[in-house]
Amino acid sequence: MFTLELVGHYSPKLLEANQAYSFINFASIGSFFEQAPSTVAFFCDGMLMSTFMSRVTGRTIGRVSFDFTSIADQVLGSAEQQGKRVYFVGARQSELELFVSKINTLYPRLTIAGYHNGYFDASQVEDIRADISRSKANILIVGLGAGRQEQFVQDALRAGFGGVAFTCGGFIRQEAMATRQYYPPLVNRLHLRAFYRMYREPHTIKRYLIDYPGNFLQLLVMLARHQVAIRVGE
Repeated sequence: MFTLELVGHYSPKLLEANQAYSFINFASIGSFFEQAPSTVAFFCDGMLMSTFMSRVTGRTIGRVSFDFTSIADQVLGSAEQQGKRVYFVGARQSELELFVSKINTLYPRLTIAGYHNGYFDASQVEDIRADISRSKANILIVGLGAGRQEQFVQDALRAGFGGVAFTCGGFIRQEAMATRQYYPPLVNRLHLRAFYRMYREPHTIKRYLIDYPGNFLQLLVMLARHQVAIRVGE
């Protein structure tokens, strides 16, 4: 049996935890079925997932994503105010450099302890973890795609990273390619983010139209057979 550890809502106090947090929706949950990370807690990324989990658990589970429609500004703004050091991992090198430049403009007093692109092989992972350790980062933000990013943050904590880690999916790449914020205000207000992303990134169409319903049905079956347990933390 898998145990899915959910976090109902984001709180600034999470920045003081030595914990890895990720974000789950009906596309990314497929990687959870394949290999459930044992030391990662999940937020519900998307209105469908948060509504579903609220019904299943009988608790109010909020929609939380690591982007500027949700907690990215809270995390980075708090890091800037509190003098916390942030390390980014993800995207192509050119995208990452554009992203870092944008973050420096938005948060001029934020200390970026370091960054590394997301295109590396297994032989480089130890060196990246060592660089994260040398950087004395307090916050680790990793966007490597579902499954791989959860494994990375989990391994970072096991290797001695003493701060808080968040996965961020395509956040780094999306913000690098956006002139302002990735999602226009009207799209965000009307909860049309999935449709807008399919328009901007056609490769995500399969994710929303095929993976979503397939994984939804699989989750229903697993819940009915008691193959997955859901635990909600604070």
